[in-house]
Amino acid sequence: MIREYPQAAPVRCLNQQTVLDRIDARVRGLAASMGAREMQYPALIAREVLEQAEYTQAFPHLLMSACPTTWCLSPAVCYHTYAHLAHRTLEDPMVVTARGRCFRAETGSAPGERQIEFEMREIVLLGAQAWIDASAETARLAVETIARDAGLSGDWEAAEDPFFLPAAAGKALMQRLLKVKVEYQWPQAGGLALASINRHGPFFGQRFHIVMPDGTPVHTMCIAVGLDRWAHHARKEQV
Repeated sequence: MIREYPQAAPVRCLNQQTVLDRIDARVRGLAASMGAREMQYPALIAREVLEQAEYTQAFPHLLMSACPTTWCLSPAVCYHTYAHLAHRTLEDPMVVTARGRCFRAETGSAPGERQIEFEMREIVLLGAQAWIDASAETARLAVETIARDAGLSGDWEAAEDPFFLPAAAGKALMQRLLKVKVEYQWPQAGGLALASINRHGPFFGQRFHIVMPDGTPVHTMCIAVGLDRWAHHARKEQV
């Protein structure tokens, strides 16, 4: 008798991995069309980086630590970018993309929908507010096209991060009111979020001292695509 043990992430067969890689290639192509620099980041991230980003204040219950308490398993790809560019002056707008493994201490899990370990492709934009706002619309249309081509017809909805603790509820409310976070949701899975576009204003520019030539903090935006969710639900013959 073979005993099954719970997995942090589902074990993929070759075909599933191929679908995931093909989806990632499409999103990576979008990043390339925006002039993105391809980066590769580790699974571990210094706890002080997450503290600087205030992740430990808003989402401490989702954080997973490695054995050394000064290191954490990365909960998202974009934090590496802000740490990498800390204390820099950007002469021109910058776009960075990376695919990485992320970890969150979910209370429950379901393959392809909510996992403790999952893969994300993120595109991070840093620059002036007007450029960020214009890029958001371009990204929205492009992500929707890729999703529909994979048989994932959904809708963009104003959203908020659902994991904020009560102490940070004000941040969640502002996200929804200002529509700075929108999710591409797939109705056939109960509104499952397949991708999100998150505009942060000057928050990360201020926290990590990333500035424009005039000394003002850059504005940032992150486009995040949950590769496991796409690969699990996509029509394989269309990918």
